[in-house]
Amino acid sequence: MCYLKLLFVLFFITPNVLIAKNISAEDFGSIPDVLSVKISPDGSKILMLRNINSKVMLVTRKLDDPDGIENIIPSKEGDYNWAIWASNDRILASIRFRGHEDRGRSLQVKIQRRLVSMTWDGKEQINPLRFKKYDRLRRSFVKRQPQIQDTIVDILKDDPDHILLQLDIDAGDEPAVYKVNIKTRKRSRIIRSRRSVDVWVTDQKHNVRYAEGTQEIRGKDTFRHISFYRKGKSSAWETLFDYNMLRENRPFYFEGFTRDPSVVYITQDDENGKRALFSYDVDKKQRLKKIAGDPSYDIVDVNIDDNYEVEYYQYYREKPVFVRYGERGKILDQLFEEMFPDQIVSIESQSRSKNEIIVSVTSPIVPPEYYFVNIRDRDVKRVAVSYKNIDRDKLSPMLPVTYNARDGLEIPAYLSLPKEKQQNLPTIIMPHGGPMARDGWNFDYWTQFLTSRGFAVLQMNYRGSTGYGETFRKAGYHEWGGKMLDDIDDGTKWMIDQGYADPDNICIMGASYGGYAALQNTAKGEVDYKCAVAFAPISNISALMHHLKRINGFKAYLEYVDSEEWTLDEVSPSNNIDKINIPVLLMHGSNDLSVTVLQSRSFYNSMKEAGKDIRYIEFEDEGHFLSTEKYRIQLLKELEAFLNRNIATS
Repeated sequence: MCYLKLLFVLFFITPNVLIAKNISAEDFGSIPDVLSVKISPDGSKILMLRNINSKVMLVTRKLDDPDGIENIIPSKEGDYNWAIWASNDRILASIRFRGHEDRGRSLQVKIQRRLVSMTWDGKEQINPLRFKKYDRLRRSFVKRQPQIQDTIVDILKDDPDHILLQLDIDAGDEPAVYKVNIKTRKRSRIIRSRRSVDVWVTDQKHNVRYAEGTQEIRGKDTFRHISFYRKGKSSAWETLFDYNMLRENRPFYFEGFTRDPSVVYITQDDENGKRALFSYDVDKKQRLKKIAGDPSYDIVDVNIDDNYEVEYYQYYREKPVFVRYGERGKILDQLFEEMFPDQIVSIESQSRSKNEIIVSVTSPIVPPEYYFVNIRDRDVKRVAVSYKNIDRDKLSPMLPVTYNARDGLEIPAYLSLPKEKQQNLPTIIMPHGGPMARDGWNFDYWTQFLTSRGFAVLQMNYRGSTGYGETFRKAGYHEWGGKMLDDIDDGTKWMIDQGYADPDNICIMGASYGGYAALQNTAKGEVDYKCAVAFAPISNISALMHHLKRINGFKAYLEYVDSEEWTLDEVSPSNNIDKINIPVLLMHGSNDLSVTVLQSRSFYNSMKEAGKDIRYIEFEDEGHFLSTEKYRIQLLKELEAFLNRNIATS
């Protein structure tokens, strides 16, 4: 048993005690009070991305300052995307904003990302990259202005003035690697771009030794995915894999370097069809020994330390599982289990000595909290909470469940029930977006808002979801408008059969693909849903495919969506207006770059012309991920009013 001192001092935050019967839409919908916490390399300072008056700002302070004096650093333009320590006294931050991308003479509006370098107190702010301006006479950039300028390849911890950065200056989507001085803006190219490379990776000695990317072969039914490797800084590049994504399975995922330049770490499907960790011989092109794996779930994350050893790996059962190695791993496991039982504990950042760490702690009933941990002294201090106005005693547990789809496939899901009642409940069926993604056991502000209002919520990981092995993921191929939708309806029927759902009071809702499913499952008419809610949904799949034609990887995406059993138009809600005969709440951001707002505008107009019951709300200047606080709050208020009109909560 280890003995820990849990210290709470004046500048640490304690959740407020709430008196209201329900947690308000404002408290659930607000941007989290803290989104990120990072510790400096020497362990003496922290930086935070914090919500101050509905604006995300960078905040820094010393850990040992008894007065808790903070430096509050707003972004001069755009929004903070992330921030990290470049050294003990200097910070790098990513800024995100909407702007034009240079593509010859065509300027397209895209999400732009820029890098800002500053001292830890917010002074000496500069963009470490400098490019020549747009030449209106020549109608082109003299030097191309890359859309993405914040992709750090290596922080170069032994060289605090420099970083390695990948930039596609000479040609779009073909990044080279540059060594950049974050104080003087000087840069030099150290690796030339390659047409089929999207990502560059350095080893523990900061040498670029791995690369991978994709290449579309125009005029052919081919979309190549290629990876390259070299044994040393001066060695020749060799191909690790090269396959056609449209017709072949990915051979493996590169995870890291070993001490032996002829051997690397990879994850690959094992004898159980689940992604496991192996060593791999790059000369013989074959895997060597199996290092770790789980018979039922994919390994989703692997960390290799500076000594080329596996520090930990992670897989996702019903809940995330971390498997840590070595004596330090044992200490951390013991500490986390003692201090934070039944919660997810993730290391957010650590000092260079690894003695001081910042961890995030969360569960469905614990909005993320951040703690400073001194491993040597066994000191644990809470430094921030993400939702200080949410009373966790009013939150509902999330129960991992499974049910069988109509063809016998087992579908994993998460069930959340209001605390006051457990049976015959008004119910929300909420499939996730993606669709190649998954829902997990964590705090979800939509789910908790709904259960606090008396609704049961079922979130299923239908076939095609990630984390359950390649077979389960590929079961979603060609099933966008088929069996994936059946899995959702089968989950609704299971809720009724188990007595959780009142069959006369069920609504289906979702965002993106989940929004598509809400509309299309309604049109299917297999389940008697009483209403549907869709945020940023795909309502016309053919229009989506047309929108994605210019995107690298379009062929692979079309291959995933298309089917021989139905046409794209047949499974598009926009072509099934006559079959949608229940109230619909439709919401979309006007600046959505993933699913254009034209989809929802057209769907709304068609529904109104057909005399259907629909309410449409468009959020001005909002994107695909609902990141603006006032719109998050508005969505929850509109949702509550809509549900109260259409399904009973008494």
